[in-house]
Amino acid sequence: MEAETDIKYIQKQLGHGSNQITADVYAHVSSKIKKKNTERVNSRLNDVLNDVFFSFFGVKWGCG
Repeated sequence: MEAETDIKYIQKQLGHGSNQITADVYAHVSSKIKKKNTERVNSRLNDVLNDVFFSFFGVKWGCG
């Protein structure tokens, strides 16, 4: 999962009957995944804030 391999592929390789079984067993959230997703969310929020602040105030948000 950390290697971003498709869960359907993993499911088939392991012979699980459903994606849910695979996810329940192997999709624990690691610190690496948490960090990567946090960075993605922060980046997107920064983009949105920049757009909104620029639209209203003509300046960029100061977070990035």
